[in-house]
Amino acid sequence: MNDKRKIEEPVILDFDFEEAMKRVAQTDPREVTSLVAADLPEETIDTLLKAFEDAARETETGNQFWVARELAPLLGYADYRNFVAIVEKAKTACRQMRLDPNDHFVDVTDMIEIGKGGKREVDNIHLDRYACYLIAQNGDPRKRPISFAQNYFAIQTRRQELADEQGIDFDALSENQKRLYLRNQVVEQNKLLAKAAKGAGVQNTQFGKFYNRGYQGLYGGRNMDEIRTYKKLPDKAQILDHMGSTELAANLFRITQTEERLRSKGIRGSEAACDAHYEVGAKVRQTMSELSGIMPENLPVAEDVKKIATLERKQQRLRHATPQERAAQLPPQPKASDPVEIDLRADLWKYALLIMSVRPNGEISTADMIAEMPSYIHLSEDHTAVNASRKDSKFSQIVRNLKSHKTTKTNFIYQGYAQDVPGGFKITRKGLDFVREYFKN
Repeated sequence: MNDKRKIEEPVILDFDFEEAMKRVAQTDPREVTSLVAADLPEETIDTLLKAFEDAARETETGNQFWVARELAPLLGYADYRNFVAIVEKAKTACRQMRLDPNDHFVDVTDMIEIGKGGKREVDNIHLDRYACYLIAQNGDPRKRPISFAQNYFAIQTRRQELADEQGIDFDALSENQKRLYLRNQVVEQNKLLAKAAKGAGVQNTQFGKFYNRGYQGLYGGRNMDEIRTYKKLPDKAQILDHMGSTELAANLFRITQTEERLRSKGIRGSEAACDAHYEVGAKVRQTMSELSGIMPENLPVAEDVKKIATLERKQQRLRHATPQERAAQLPPQPKASDPVEIDLRADLWKYALLIMSVRPNGEISTADMIAEMPSYIHLSEDHTAVNASRKDSKFSQIVRNLKSHKTTKTNFIYQGYAQDVPGGFKITRKGLDFVREYFKN
């Protein structure tokens, strides 16, 4: 638990590293504002975020780029010569990842005004988002703008890559879908890690120790058994199967970077490979501490991902089914002959979702909802009695409140289970997921 070693400066990160940490935080640009909020003097995270966005330019084809002489002061470099030295380090890192720096760092000559209408030529560099990311990673971490930029450019770089190459809008995925995606990524990346470890000299009998060293670095000295104990998981449980998307992403981060390090650094010997795995894990832990302050061992335990995979396959079939097929696949529903007793104010929305789930396109009008609901739930005379002053019953008013209170944080529309459509409601994918889980027994 107290296995502490000096962490080398710094581990060169690639896209997969950041894929993990951005997804870890499940961020959008606004969420970046909370990453390094402490210890900023006059500058705020909001102003830095705006400064980076405002400094971006666009090519004729719509691709964003930054200009080195404008980016340097934003990152805290008053002397441009010092900034150029960081750019050269970033180019070296780019080459180490087998990429051509000329694709990301474009040398140009710009004209600047020197007073009294005069101009002169100066060297400059046009930087794409990945170049900015590499510069930030190789900058002085003691500079608060650098600390912010490391997170900002990494998040935006990987987000764009996912959208361009894989067509995946990670923000649009549900938590369960994120878990499934990341868990599959971990499986594939672990295969590459095992191959790299074997190439470094890790023998079959040493793989248990090798994998534990990575966990120990990431989990503050805890090995796999100790993680299970800490998280109160069964002895034989696969800890990766019980991780949420944040924790899975942190582990994906650890795996991809260790594999990259073993290959790029030419590490040889079982002990050296184990040490490298530990050091990368510790670096990931340090990054998580800086991003959110929440350590991986303290992230919530999630339902077994294998169950989620089974449910997702069913849901995929359900989403492509006709309304009649969808109704047949849903769990048994309460019948008109046997309506259930519920707390109307607390649980009515759940039965509203159930009714929507078997309607064409998942939609229903408010009037139809009021008419159909008594087939599913028991209503007392007090609930159905018409209020003379309002010409409405207590029950129908509660149903209408599902829509009129949509801006309340506890409302099922606000929480994304249903949509407010003209004259009624429409169930969302999140709502369908809930119906299948809540009414399965």
